[in-house]
Amino acid sequence: MDIEQLAKRQLSDYDRHVPGGLFASYSVAMTVEEAYALQFAVARLRMQRGEPVAGYKVGCISPVMQAQLQLDRPVFGHVFGSEIQPSGAVLDSDDFDGLAIEGEFGLRVARDIPNANWLRKYPNDAISAGFAVIELHNYVFRNTPHNAQELIGNNAIHAGVVLPMTETALTDPSVLLDTSILVSRNGVTLGTANGRALPEGPFSSLIKLAEHLAGFGVILREGQIVLTGSPLPLYRVARGDLIEVSCDRSEMVSCLISGPK
Repeated sequence: MDIEQLAKRQLSDYDRHVPGGLFASYSVAMTVEEAYALQFAVARLRMQRGEPVAGYKVGCISPVMQAQLQLDRPVFGHVFGSEIQPSGAVLDSDDFDGLAIEGEFGLRVARDIPNANWLRKYPNDAISAGFAVIELHNYVFRNTPHNAQELIGNNAIHAGVVLPMTETALTDPSVLLDTSILVSRNGVTLGTANGRALPEGPFSSLIKLAEHLAGFGVILREGQIVLTGSPLPLYRVARGDLIEVSCDRSEMVSCLISGPK
């Protein structure tokens, strides 16, 4: 399997807003390890053309998301600086394939993290801020039933993130266990949940991510953002929708999907 050639095809499809075409009709069979190799190869191509890795995402970690995506394991992906949007952003749905959103907790890394054991020992030194975000997705699968390889190879269907204008300082990540997130569309509540909906809470997602990255010789760096996984389902959105994610310890974050419904 030529991972580098597959990565070029994968990135070309992503740029054309038709991600994951190589997975159609099981045209490419790969292991989970090969799917991650593909994801990292695409990330290298994006960095080479000037898109810095701004952080990482943890996905499919809560029971509700595993049930929705028909998977039984968490997945991990890259967050790119070129796809970070400010709260209040107007997004063109034509720039995505099957645009869907999640409301979740984002964490800002306070310093370089040497390994997961360090995180377990010094949790209050690891994070400088914690806040609500809107994660954007290309909610499309080329295979049925869904499989982890396609999800991983498509960078966990991540397509960007909307961040608050001001990030709320955080030193004790256990606070997020009882912090609630509420997702609404056009003023109507879609769902609400707190950090306990994630297995062992949002900080545990950070530990799992550090363990995952270690297998690729990568560590979390100061200033990076980590999306810790949604405690709520993935919601499809349409033109004209106003999406708001509020949190009882940080400011609300919002985005508008452009065009008429």
